[in-house]
Amino acid sequence: MTNNEIRKLRKQFKLSQQELAQKLGVTKSFLSKLENDKKKPSKHLVKKIHDQFNLDGGILPMEAKIDFLRVRFKLNSPEEVIEKVLKMDSSVFGYREYGLNHYTETYFFSEIFIFSNPNDINMGVMIELRGQGCREYELILEERKETWNDFFWRLYQDDLFGRGILIDTKITRIDIALDEMLSELYPNYDLHELKLKYEQGLVDTTFRNFDYKGGFSLKKGERRNKGLSLYFGSRQSPFYLNFYEKDYELAKKEELSVKMVHQKYGIKNRYEIRLANEKAYLFVEYLLSTGETIEWVARELIDTSLKVFDSDKQGIRTHYSQNWRMVIESMQELRLTMKGEKPNYEKALRWLFNYLAPTLKKIWIMDQTFGTNELMSRIQQAELKEKDQEELAKLTTTIKELLVQEAPQENTSPSVTVTQEEVEQLLAQFLFN
Repeated sequence: MTNNEIRKLRKQFKLSQQELAQKLGVTKSFLSKLENDKKKPSKHLVKKIHDQFNLDGGILPMEAKIDFLRVRFKLNSPEEVIEKVLKMDSSVFGYREYGLNHYTETYFFSEIFIFSNPNDINMGVMIELRGQGCREYELILEERKETWNDFFWRLYQDDLFGRGILIDTKITRIDIALDEMLSELYPNYDLHELKLKYEQGLVDTTFRNFDYKGGFSLKKGERRNKGLSLYFGSRQSPFYLNFYEKDYELAKKEELSVKMVHQKYGIKNRYEIRLANEKAYLFVEYLLSTGETIEWVARELIDTSLKVFDSDKQGIRTHYSQNWRMVIESMQELRLTMKGEKPNYEKALRWLFNYLAPTLKKIWIMDQTFGTNELMSRIQQAELKEKDQEELAKLTTTIKELLVQEAPQENTSPSVTVTQEEVEQLLAQFLFN
């Protein structure tokens, strides 16, 4: 940390020299000399500053999360997958006589989906958790005092379904999202810079394909920025990167200003890793066999796939990009977040506020004026559709009611003992190359 950065940090948090000096346990005179480059900060003082302002994990605040997961089991029993794998009560799941991707049945609870095809054992049963589904399932994991690693270990149990035989299990897709939150100290990374550097030949990458999307849309006479999205690799390939301005995506989706998105979510960019088929399998294999963390492997995948450089005025490479290095280093101390969320009715409330509330208020005022009760009587007479009943069930079911009731068991969490370094090296070779 440089002297200028210490001064910038103090001003960012609106502290006087006296206030910051007290927090750090130094004199105001010493801090003044630091800020004026007359003294150099010691390693001990830099650590104190990092601890005081929670700067560990890099300059740009980052969060990591699993944002999509598909797992397929070669058997014809959705109920067993729900109860043995997800550890949820299958009776709380709804049922539809249609599915996706050639599956013919769907079992669902909110955004947690189970697809089945009883007529094709090779398709078997598939779990699909999208973004919100991952957040909802994290509530189950938290209630069971488990992590995603515990879930992945469960997939590798020799007799997971208690049938005395090994069931073919395949992880077909896993997405890891690394979110760059708004920084109070330094400017957030500008993805337009990465796009420009690629076009200038300043990005070395293992990917053969590069694409991007952006532009503006016109809605209600207002021009809205769609935000920039960068794509490395092919959507059909087993390894694919998508970096995009998450704040603009949320602004468009929720019809909010970017400023309001910043206040509500505090997010700027998302760095998304999509692993499919053999790469998804290798990711989990490497994770469990080495004992590394999900976020560490995700960071390494990005760092080994993209090398970004700065250049001089003539366009000649000079050194590794300092701005991009800030992003990579900020991923260094990532911790996987578990932010379980129950199904919510925020969208319904927003729709009500935008479209129905003025009319309802007018009827309510008329009821008050004429002594009638038209509003409440109409509401009481209204019939709820099946979809409405399902939504109410999601919102009113407690987490414990979702769980399979199991007899208490001793902790049998598997331990990892890696005795063959060659296995790790082979997995890394296929995963990172």
